[in-house]
This record gives sequence, structure tokens and C-alpha cells, in this order.
Amino acid sequence: MPKLILLTVLLCTSTLLIAQSNDEAGVRACLENYMSGDGNRMEKAFHPSAYMKYIDVQNGEYKDVPIADFIARVKANTNKVERKIEIVSMNIEGTAAQAKIKIETAQAILYDYMNLLKINGEWKIVSKIFSRQNK
Repeated sequence: MPKLILLTVLLCTSTLLIAQSNDEAGVRACLENYMSGDGNRMEKAFHPSAYMKYIDVQNGEYKDVPIADFIARVKANTNKVERKIEIVSMNIEGTAAQAKIKIETAQAILYDYMNLLKINGEWKIVSKIFSRQNK
């Protein structure tokens, strides 16, 4: 009987670890689509109802932008900026996740905070807030 209990515990633990690994890979894949800078890939990362919220560094105003508007700007932008981008942290709990991304250009450092949900088995960014510091 003790062997059966141990085997059951090991199977449950390994199943949980596999699920966590799959979720981590899914969240990372979603974030990499966003981080690509390619408008079509970025669009795949976001849920269509997502919003981007931030404080405009020029005038201090609060902005609340539908993600479709943001993606349209990215697709229309032909002036690609050299940048360094990395995932700083990622937390996953069940069907919810948060990630912090650092983007550095010659002009600024940005920190993106992404909220993600696992919707119909696929990770999607449902909201983005960010902070920008000019250099």
C-alpha cells in the first residue's frame, strides 16, 4: 500500500510539473509574439478586447487606448528603432499570468506590465500598462 501511495504522489507531481511547463512555454510564446515588433505577430499576442493604459510622458495625461489602435500604429510604422528587449519576470497561477518586460532604446527605457489569461487553452494578453523614462 505505501508503494501505491508513493506512486500516486509521484504521478500527480509529474503531471502538475508538465502542466506548469506547458503554461510557461505558452506564456513565453505569447510574449515573444508581442516582443517581435512585427504587427501581425503582435496582434496574435493580444485578445481583441485588450487595452493599453499609460501616463503620457509629454503632458502627464492618462491614456486608455484600444489595443487595435496600438497594433495599427505598429503596422503603419516603417521607422524601426534599434532596441534591446527582455522578459524580466513572469508569474503564472492557474489561468492567469503577469509578466514584466524591459525595452531599451537609444532614447528611452520602457517597462511593460502584461496581464494574460488562458482563454480556450491559449494565452492572450488582455491588458498592458507601461512606464517610459526618457534617457
